[in-house]
Amino acid sequence: MNARKSIAVVAAMLITAAGMAGIANYSNAAADASRAAINATAATVITTLPTIEVTPSSAQLRELHKQGQKSGSASGSSARADAAMPYYSFASSEAGA
Repeated sequence: MNARKSIAVVAAMLITAAGMAGIANYSNAAADASRAAINATAATVITTLPTIEVTPSSAQLRELHKQGQKSGSASGSSARADAAMPYYSFASSEAGA
């Protein structure tokens, strides 16, 4: 192999290394910029979902169980059945429910 081919191979390797270093520096600079933007917004609280209120609450369920235990009539047994299988509503306070 003559000297020209050796110089060409070394030059190609140096050009490739310089190109790869440039790409690495560019991508690191872009990542640092996005990281800085993320850290700036991390201090703010972003609420994306409305507050959900579940009814009946545990206090309301306890009250239903107490009422079902107090009454011993046929209506009391249906009250106990209603207390055993409550209807849950997952309404949002912002939806007007």
